Amino acid sequence: MRLRVAAVLLIVCSVALVSAQKTRFGQALPKAKTGVDYPVKIHVSGIHLRDDCEKSAAGSLTCDDVIYVDAQLAGQRVELRGFQIWYPGHAMPLVAADYQARLVKAPKPAGPNPIGTEYELLMPDRTIWLSTVTGFSE
Repeated sequence: MRLRVAAVLLIVCSVALVSAQKTRFGQALPKAKTGVDYPVKIHVSGIHLRDDCEKSAAGSLTCDDVIYVDAQLAGQRVELRGFQIWYPGHAMPLVAADYQARLVKAPKPAGPNPIGTEYELLMPDRTIWLSTVTGFSE
């Protein structure tokens, strides 16, 4: 019986240790470059942390912590998606508030549908969070 409990405990702990591809231990969030303008205003009203799991060809399961944000951008309500970066001793500085952002990449052809557009949100500590528009509503 104790052997089974130890085996289950080992499996549970090993799953937590096998990191997802976007988790970066010990690497600080990227800082904003001096002289770069962030002209877009984004209001964040909700934040959701979800798992995004993929099964490899070998059958192993890898999961990423993904942040989904409810935001208002240029009068449209949009959903932004970005990855959580785990940095020991540093919490993610994203909270419900107003942020400055800049357009990084627009989908081709650019049109009224913002899905696929990438933005860098400037955090209060001058770090940036790369996000992609994954949905919108009226």
